[in-house]
Amino acid sequence: MQATQAPDDDPTPASPDSPGSRRPGRPFVAPIESATIHAPMLVGQGPNASRTCWSGNEQRPDLASPSGTLDQRTIITSAAPADEASLRWGMLAVIGLGVVALTLNWFDVATAFPLIGAEFHVGLGRLSLLISLFIVGYGLSHIPGGMLSTKIGMKRTIVLGLAVQGAAGVMSGLSVSYPELATFRVISGVGGSVFVAVGMAAMSIWFRDHEVTLALGITGGAAFSAGAAVALYVWIFVQRDVGWHTSLVLAGVFELGVVAVTLVTFRMPQGRQTFLGGRFDRRALRTSLASRDLWAYGIALLGGYGAYFTTSQLFTTYATEDRHLSASSGGLLSALILLAGIPGSLLGGYWADRSKNLRLFVVGPLLAVAALLVLIPVVPTGALWALGIGIGFFLIFGFAAWLAVPARVCRIDHAYIGTATGLMLSLAAIGGFFTPIIFGHLVTHTSFTVGWVFLAVASFVFALLGLAGQNPERATRRATAPELASSHGPVSAVSGSLD
Repeated sequence: MQATQAPDDDPTPASPDSPGSRRPGRPFVAPIESATIHAPMLVGQGPNASRTCWSGNEQRPDLASPSGTLDQRTIITSAAPADEASLRWGMLAVIGLGVVALTLNWFDVATAFPLIGAEFHVGLGRLSLLISLFIVGYGLSHIPGGMLSTKIGMKRTIVLGLAVQGAAGVMSGLSVSYPELATFRVISGVGGSVFVAVGMAAMSIWFRDHEVTLALGITGGAAFSAGAAVALYVWIFVQRDVGWHTSLVLAGVFELGVVAVTLVTFRMPQGRQTFLGGRFDRRALRTSLASRDLWAYGIALLGGYGAYFTTSQLFTTYATEDRHLSASSGGLLSALILLAGIPGSLLGGYWADRSKNLRLFVVGPLLAVAALLVLIPVVPTGALWALGIGIGFFLIFGFAAWLAVPARVCRIDHAYIGTATGLMLSLAAIGGFFTPIIFGHLVTHTSFTVGWVFLAVASFVFALLGLAGQNPERATRRATAPELASSHGPVSAVSGSLD
């Protein structure tokens, strides 16, 4: 925050110990004793005039004096550029590209399961463990990633997460044994975890109070689904041409390219030092993480989260082994689960932004997913396509609203929103770790039918716990340029008088 010097004839006495006293080399900011602002005020003249605000409020009756006059005050003015509205969508595109790289390097290993199993002589149980091992690193690093962003800044943390996962993707492709591949899957999860928690937090800040759920739906839903669909379908043909080792290397190289793009183009909104890093308040951090709603909504997704990742990555195996579809048809079926999340995320984010009943947008889709899962073993083979599309659509439809909980329901401070998002993702990742393991064990010792019923029950039970979560106080809406300027732009303080 900058301040202009008060005029030399300012009659305000300056005490050496007062916060507003003038000292050589230091800006003067007069303390606010009383103020009543009845309308926005323009500072400056002509097209360069900027709209004044009081931390986003145009009236501050709490600062009014009995006489209604303003004796000493600080007027906060916004100096944000006029293109702030378009810039935030550009930042969304950068984070979205990172999410595509994240999910490509996450799901590409599932496409290679038959080839990996044949080369390393492992069965479905150990192959499904690779899914869980990624979730180990992914789940354990969300909160540390959020804390790291508070310390070193959001952009540095985002770039670091992408770089770690990209390098781990390359090394996964160079692995010559199952233990080596398993190790790099954990490291890949760590990098992806750091990136996605802070990336979603960055979107919550860029779009705070204005289409935040839609923005999170696009990045956390549509981009996520697109990258995973490419991994589960397109990468089948890449692996046929170059082998699974080279295909994993290519995915890692792609993410390292995204690192370079992010370094050059991404930035956070101006005017807040917390975006750049600094000291964090442990007490404030603990208070943020103690929010009941973070825990309620985080646990609610535990069952559906694990079921979604298990289904999307093992549906190909089920379709080929149990329903006798071709490998390409099975891959396309899994890809459609992910692709269905693109319209799901857009519609879910759009409508959730316009509703105060965020709980309905989280719990309702999870219950729908549970109903679809229990139908998988009993429907004809042709109906699997509709069930798969429905599962992908509804899970991501609700996931967009779920990601908005820290910003819309809990109103977490900017400095800690990455850690709060990380807490919710870590809770959900518990399901992402245990669910594939349990599913693989049940299928190996019983049948796929028992496995699908287990996924349905887990999704249903945990979804009901989300009913304990609260709703936001108001819906969000489409932002205007002046609102974005006052929300995100750098601020400067000037002293003056209001008549």
